[in-house]
Amino acid sequence: MPRRVHLHVGAPKSGTTYLQSRLQANRRELRRHGVHHPAGILGDPRLQYWAALEVTGTDHGVDPRRVDGAWERVLRQVRRSRGDVVLSHEVLAKATPEQAARVRADLAATGAELRVVLTSRDLARELTSGWQETLKFGSRLTLRAYLDRARAGRSAFMAAFDPTRVLTAWAAGLPAAQVHVVTAPPSGGAGGLLWARFLDALEIDPAWAPRDADRANTSVGVPEAQVLRRLNRRLGEDARRGGALSPLVDGIVVGDALAPRRSPAIVLGPEDHPWVAERSESWVAWLRERGVTVHGDLDDLRPAEPPDDWTDPDVLLPRQVVAAALDTVEVLLAEVRDRPVPWHERLRRALARVRD
Repeated sequence: MPRRVHLHVGAPKSGTTYLQSRLQANRRELRRHGVHHPAGILGDPRLQYWAALEVTGTDHGVDPRRVDGAWERVLRQVRRSRGDVVLSHEVLAKATPEQAARVRADLAATGAELRVVLTSRDLARELTSGWQETLKFGSRLTLRAYLDRARAGRSAFMAAFDPTRVLTAWAAGLPAAQVHVVTAPPSGGAGGLLWARFLDALEIDPAWAPRDADRANTSVGVPEAQVLRRLNRRLGEDARRGGALSPLVDGIVVGDALAPRRSPAIVLGPEDHPWVAERSESWVAWLRERGVTVHGDLDDLRPAEPPDDWTDPDVLLPRQVVAAALDTVEVLLAEVRDRPVPWHERLRRALARVRD
């Protein structure tokens, strides 16, 4: 059997962060069993992210010196490896057919057999998770405006969620046996099952990768999303990806303050369920006709009915928003309090005390 390159091309919001974190956590163990997961200097997991940015021409505000040549650095590791290779990043779901063809040609030149792997989640959850992701990086759009853009085909996220578009680009010319779709199970502690399905697609023994993930994407509830949207309006460009305050918003405001709170979840409402269900049915039918190898169940891609007590994320919840905002202020104050005081500030304070 020839060595294989398993190319995991997304989709976004389908558990990719969890899967990549778990691949990274088990990188050494997998290498001992002949499975390689390329990384940067000292095992930096961002190399594949930078390579995906370069391949797709995507600007996330990353230093160009990291991005330029990243794909060639990945290719060097693929050429040197003697066993199978796993490449993974959801940014690849944005690739055009021409960009995907270049990557396929580069990988074919290494002598490995290409396997394309797509993880997919039901569109209702992908859409609401995608909206949350845009809020983390500065968007001011309401959920209504975001969904209208998605339905009209004016959303990069929606294009990346579409398995028919992504696989048409990435699997062009490949036999069905080399195209794998991993379905994300219904929500509720399903991370382990997603991992098992993913390993099945890669033909990796779970015993080779026993470590759990140490990172997963954070999510927020309705009032937290309302705080974020208003904060983004106030901060402007500084809150957008690559902006001066973006790391603080994503890391502290979202990660430390808003995500741990328990609030009504953001779910798709009854107005949008019919068109999302119809679109999902067309995608499931296409996947069946294409004959891809499915790990899981295509029924997992059908969205659940909205709950009877659905909360509209665009309708302001004043008390909950105030509580979420105050919690955020408390976390930020604790962050400032606990940070080490620079030596020059300690000196300034000491001199002030002497003068007093």
